[in-house]
Amino acid sequence: MLCLFAMMAITATQAQISGYKIGIKVSPNISYMKSDNGDITIDRAPLKFGFGLVVDKMFAENYAIGTGVNVYRVGGRTQYSYVQNVVDTASIYNLTRDHKLTYIEIPLTLKLRTSPIAGITYWGQFGTGISYLYKAYSDDTFQEKFIQRGGSAPFIAPSPASPVIVDEGNEIQKELMPVRASLIIAAGIEYPISGSTALMAGFTFNGGLLSTYKAKDEVIKMTSGNPTFSNSNKSVETTSRKIAANLIELNVGIIF
Repeated sequence: MLCLFAMMAITATQAQISGYKIGIKVSPNISYMKSDNGDITIDRAPLKFGFGLVVDKMFAENYAIGTGVNVYRVGGRTQYSYVQNVVDTASIYNLTRDHKLTYIEIPLTLKLRTSPIAGITYWGQFGTGISYLYKAYSDDTFQEKFIQRGGSAPFIAPSPASPVIVDEGNEIQKELMPVRASLIIAAGIEYPISGSTALMAGFTFNGGLLSTYKAKDEVIKMTSGNPTFSNSNKSVETTSRKIAANLIELNVGIIF
């Protein structure tokens, strides 16, 4: 990561290219997971960190194609129940997962800029981003809630109650989509400090358009806080594990 940031800084210092504005930025963010599946509980919006290279290709005085490279971390906590089968025994677990995901993104946006107003240039941009999942870990907490011994037996609560199991630093990259598509909406200002060099600050909403997880019907459908059973209490109904990753970031940097 440090090598990548150094390369970005070197590129930014060579920004005197006709028709381009190039810069570097740091981007602390508040990230969170989102799901339309009511059987998945979402909470916690942790503070994460990112950085990037800003590249604006000017095609008119106040218009540019915005791109570059962004490296950002996202996270958030989800909770849902799933079933695990081992030989002739099925167990229903309640899983609480804290995500720790790192992406490398190439954005493609339209950037609109005002002429300087009292020395300050205001800008807004919107577009899309394509990200590659670089690393994916989670801290998992799970507990067995129901157990079925034999395919024809009903699910019952284990007795005594099962212990809570904590699995930290769990690699989950194989469970996730390798590519993330996102909607990008941003706005901010530039304040000149010397010649063509300016300080830049702004906010960006980066919302996932697709599920972070691969398609899989794994989440148990819940009714009044309990699993929904079918076939005389011998099997459970499941729904898709659709969870998107979103973030709102503060961008602070230098434009050359």
